[in-house]
Amino acid sequence: METPQDTPISVMVAANPAQASVAAQGNVKGDVFQDASADVMAVATPARPSDAALVVVGNVKGETLQERFLRFKKERQRERALVKRSSCKPIGSARNVDDLRRRFVEVCRGYLGVPYAKGKHEPDEVDFNAPLFLDCCGLVRRAVQDLEDDFGFKIGKWNQAYQLETLSKEISFEELKPGDLVFIEGTYFEENRKPQRHNCVHVEVFIGGESGEATIGSRWSRSNLAEGKVRGVQIHDSYRFASKNYEIHRFIFRSLDTWLHGVCRSQSYPDVASATATLECGGKSIFQDEEDESGDENEHGGFSPDPYRESPVFYVGEGNNWKVIADTLEARGWRRLPFEAGFSTRFDLKWVEQRAKIDYKRHLPGQLVNHIPNNDVITSKARFLDTMRAHKEATGQDFVYHPLSFATDRGSGEKLAALAAAELDTSTAWVLKPSRGLGGNGIEIVRGPAALREYLFPAPRDLALDPVSKLKPTEGWVVQRYIENPLLLAGRKFDMRAYCIVARTTPHLWFFRPGYCKVALEPYKPDDLSDRLSHLTNACVQKTHSEYREKRGQHIWSEAEAEAELISSGRHSLEKGPFWPGIHEHMKRSLATIFEASKDLLERRDGYFDMWGVDFMLDDEFGLHLLEVNSNPAMFFDSSQTLHELVPDLIATTLDLMLEAQKPCGSEQGSQNAPASVATPPSLELLVDEASGFIYGKN
Repeated sequence: METPQDTPISVMVAANPAQASVAAQGNVKGDVFQDASADVMAVATPARPSDAALVVVGNVKGETLQERFLRFKKERQRERALVKRSSCKPIGSARNVDDLRRRFVEVCRGYLGVPYAKGKHEPDEVDFNAPLFLDCCGLVRRAVQDLEDDFGFKIGKWNQAYQLETLSKEISFEELKPGDLVFIEGTYFEENRKPQRHNCVHVEVFIGGESGEATIGSRWSRSNLAEGKVRGVQIHDSYRFASKNYEIHRFIFRSLDTWLHGVCRSQSYPDVASATATLECGGKSIFQDEEDESGDENEHGGFSPDPYRESPVFYVGEGNNWKVIADTLEARGWRRLPFEAGFSTRFDLKWVEQRAKIDYKRHLPGQLVNHIPNNDVITSKARFLDTMRAHKEATGQDFVYHPLSFATDRGSGEKLAALAAAELDTSTAWVLKPSRGLGGNGIEIVRGPAALREYLFPAPRDLALDPVSKLKPTEGWVVQRYIENPLLLAGRKFDMRAYCIVARTTPHLWFFRPGYCKVALEPYKPDDLSDRLSHLTNACVQKTHSEYREKRGQHIWSEAEAEAELISSGRHSLEKGPFWPGIHEHMKRSLATIFEASKDLLERRDGYFDMWGVDFMLDDEFGLHLLEVNSNPAMFFDSSQTLHELVPDLIATTLDLMLEAQKPCGSEQGSQNAPASVATPPSLELLVDEASGFIYGKN
């Protein structure tokens, strides 16, 4: 196929302006080609002078070895900088210290009742076999470790004297806030006992409480009810007390602020409190002079993003059926950058699988990116729990759609709470999902507290004798009450995938899109929790079925197919009306509540949009359960006619809706003095229109 003569094709290059318009007659718009004369890989696009220096990919003839190395080095610097920025929270960056202080206290409360030390108990005592022990400094250390990613440092292994050194800001009693630490300076009565550094013998966490002096601490090693002493981690009415082990000289009040701002450094310990956010500089090159190692130079030149101009530019990351996104945009006149240009900022729209592939630091006004930077407050299993728990604390309202869950990433207090819940009903089954797992990988289903404890508090193992294949993973789990009475389709378990589209964040505009059913290929076997094909409906799991090749597409059902099966099996009657509208009603209400819980957490900026896959399940009494929210819902067709029809329409509707919602309405590009008015497409339903104050089911 030839290109019309009146539509010249050009190659966009950055390193050499003289090569900014290399003719490439005969190539089709959107094709990726190799120009024999310039050795430049690029996308064939209609020539536009303003797009000169769009992007360089590959080698340019005529460059010296030093020039080629320096260009390659800059590309790698930008790549490394993006990876590091996306994987850590730099020290001193904006953080909600008040929220972190609150969560620190909450984590400490989660350890209430944990005994002091195993050595303080006899083998026949209940506490002797407790899964966890915490002394005074151990409680503080464990709470900081549980929130390590949020604090931004690794706390050292030493005791309360070390913690005293690292919190240098001494305050008065009147200045104490919940979460500040109360240290005790004292001397041991036992003459031969080695004194502590700084004579620091004890530490507790101040909470104030009704008395105004209350603390959380592991104060007593053994209980003595006659003296009002309860062993282990407890809430104490006052930080003041008398000890039989040491004479108290004074109480030292230290602010938690130093840690809250990501700093933990001692003066006299071999400090290993390394910042998790430190960005290291690599070695120096023989070709390097005084360049910026960060790779953050202003490489976009005079490029001004405008997704509403003629033939705007987009980048789509490789993977997750990227071609359906590319086809949708190219059909609307957009031009695609090659995969190798992933670190360029010269784009109008970027669609990638992971947030880490978006350089938010270099986001330009007018650019559109398909992930909200911190959407993990919803899409991370553990952070979703944090978000909904905080909402409950603020409103007093339970989120009734989510099964009882615990996040072991949040510390052993969560593990103990999960065990306590399991002991209330020893016949209950629990599903353990890796906190960062995808596609059903690593999921375990167990029944009863004993089996659950094996995963949460595994016994020490002899690695020389125990095969690696049998070792249980040490990563964090989300422990969730297993729904043992699921509604079945043809005797098989299923869950429903729906979609939530965030068309903009300034102000928020959310929509709901019904989806499809993911059905297990094996009959449901409630008595065999080890049968993954029976219990896990994830497509990645079902693809491991020995007969998947013959059954391709059979694990995906449309809602109409599911309703027909429920009617034929007698689970639903046409006399009751259509089956799905009532289910969708609860889905939308659950998502509206999630918006209310997250609206003050999600980052807001012109150009941010998102599309989440939301997984629900029905029990045999038609109760709805929200399982999780996915930030990168699968776009593959999986040989399913249902997905062949749904996915392209979903992508097209999302992009058109987002472009309409993001359209600038102010006097300057990118400003949203008056948000665009958007009509709801027929396949979607409005969930949230923050501009008008609309929240589904709330008004």
